[in-house]
Amino acid sequence: MAQIEIFARTEVGCVRGRNEDRFLVLNLKNGDRSLQPRSRIHQLGPKGTLLAVCDGMGGAAGGDVASTIAADTLAAEIRPHSPFASMDAAQVALLDGVREANRAILRAGERDASLRGMGTTVTAALVFGPELAIAHVGDSRAYLRRGRSLEQLTSDHSVVGQMVAAGRITAAEARKLENRNVLLQALGVMPKVGPELVTATLRAGDILLLCSDGLTTPLPDEEILDLLLRHEDPMRCCRALTEAACAAGGPDNITVVLARFTGDGLEIPLGREPVAFHRRQVTVG
Repeated sequence: MAQIEIFARTEVGCVRGRNEDRFLVLNLKNGDRSLQPRSRIHQLGPKGTLLAVCDGMGGAAGGDVASTIAADTLAAEIRPHSPFASMDAAQVALLDGVREANRAILRAGERDASLRGMGTTVTAALVFGPELAIAHVGDSRAYLRRGRSLEQLTSDHSVVGQMVAAGRITAAEARKLENRNVLLQALGVMPKVGPELVTATLRAGDILLLCSDGLTTPLPDEEILDLLLRHEDPMRCCRALTEAACAAGGPDNITVVLARFTGDGLEIPLGREPVAFHRRQVTVG
């Protein structure tokens, strides 16, 4: 039977005083959020697995609170939707989770003046059978490694990300800009939010990477791919990625979630089959 081997890791980095990132690994079949050895392999069935990275913002205004609310709300809202009969059902579940997370962060800020202005990115992936659905807001990222290639599935909801998408600058040029992390949207900022939905079909051997910009700011995609190729084991690879980001300066909190897909029930990619995915923007509130 097809299965997922999962691990996740978060580090404060070399500059920040505290860690405002949060990750979520949830086995929707039994509600297990543990990363103990017995819990790192999930069966790839209709019940599904939920993975997420949330990068809080707001500093003294509670970025860590916002990211924790987002992760916990996603888990609470999406689990009742399981099992998933179709991709449409999976996307409805993700949008419900994003909508409620946005509302929950806004409500927390209304109750506590010291938390007003907090927010968080979210990149949440729902895997069921061979299907992958992602809901994304902000500049955390989802990548899929297939063979020796790495595909960025999400786009950055930032000023610089928009310039790259429009072809005004290259990704390499974007890495050199000082204000590259100015976000266009995040959870907990406005009553309505426009998540990006991404869908794809997985193949045997694929590796899904979710990460905060604490990884992608200091490390170019080529170096990330090199580490993914050198370390097949998700636990060792998570450690290698976070340590490399720290060695490159670690300017922000660093969070990675890795999922490796193996076993019967997944098609083997044909030659150098590229990653085919679909991306669209919606609005929820």
